[in-house]
Amino acid sequence: MKKVYWRPRTVSRTALLLIAMLAVASLVVSEFTKSVQERPYGDVKLAAAQTAQKAFDVIKEARIEAGPPIDSEHDPLDTGVIGLPNSVITSVHGVLPAKQVSVNPNFAAVIVELLKEAGAKEGDVVALGLSGSFPALNTCSIVACETLGLEPLIISSASASEWGANVPHLMWIDMERILNEKEIIHSRSLAVSPGGMEDEGPATREGMEAVREGVDRNGLKFIEGKTLEEHVKKRREIYREALAGRPIKVYINVGGGATSVGTHIGKDLFNPGLNLVAPPRAERIPGVMPQLAMEGVPCIHLVNIVNLAARFGLLESLEEPNEQGDEFKQLRTPGEAGIFEGIEYSKPIVAASLASIVAALWGFIRTDIGFRLLRGGASRKAAGPPEPMV
Repeated sequence: MKKVYWRPRTVSRTALLLIAMLAVASLVVSEFTKSVQERPYGDVKLAAAQTAQKAFDVIKEARIEAGPPIDSEHDPLDTGVIGLPNSVITSVHGVLPAKQVSVNPNFAAVIVELLKEAGAKEGDVVALGLSGSFPALNTCSIVACETLGLEPLIISSASASEWGANVPHLMWIDMERILNEKEIIHSRSLAVSPGGMEDEGPATREGMEAVREGVDRNGLKFIEGKTLEEHVKKRREIYREALAGRPIKVYINVGGGATSVGTHIGKDLFNPGLNLVAPPRAERIPGVMPQLAMEGVPCIHLVNIVNLAARFGLLESLEEPNEQGDEFKQLRTPGEAGIFEGIEYSKPIVAASLASIVAALWGFIRTDIGFRLLRGGASRKAAGPPEPMV
């Protein structure tokens, strides 16, 4: 037997106006009842950010001692972590704003949150593929892992893009060693690859000689291969040997290293931030991260740094550009950024508002209840009497 129900031929303008007013009122109430609350893992995040700041201070001291002088024009905050526009170990083009934004200790707090979301627990093993192009993010990644009691297994790239760790006598692996000697971090790279396009290193013989000198200076194992696939295979073997049968809980990739992400295709295939599942076509990409993602390992992809910083509240928009033309201000003080606190809406109020709007829509459009309520104030011509519908 078919069910018969009733509905008005049209919905009156009065009804639509009332529904709109209800929606606006619900929005206003939700906005006025929201509150600022601390985000999870606040103490751990703050500890990580404070340690990252100490690490940046140490790197700055090393830069001042070793030279060249800090370029205040391109490193306006005088961090000492921003490299040179070019050098013999420069591999590819770099984006200066991304390098400037990356030197923020609160990125360590961001990585703490991402690791916790990925399910990492104390004692778990985390594999890291670090790039010389972003020494600040490398530092924050290691600090975040160690603050959480995780065991980082690190493989780094020696060369760097423009403005990265491309000072020949102060490469990323030099910074890592200095931080380890100062006991800021307690981990070091298991091995180092050349970096650059297809992990082939700098384009010149002089550049490759500088890379080899840096690897020897820091007493690290150098990964060499004729093809990208060979580099990927060797990295997996190094991780596997260090794991000794233990699983990799999370993989962290910094930058766009070809062996780690699997060329520019793999870099764009993964979303910036946490990837809990492998993206489509990941099995076709020759890279450590795509392979691990296909094996079910959560991957943290640290690229598109400016957007990532804005997403986690590390940037604050300015009403007007400052003298340097910046449209945002970096929130660099440990503990003072959106990653530590966020806006929370009252769930009961939001649920009640949504239920009220849905009920109003149902009453006026699917039944004759709304018609009967407005019958005295709305003209029959505007709304029309209810009609049977099968």
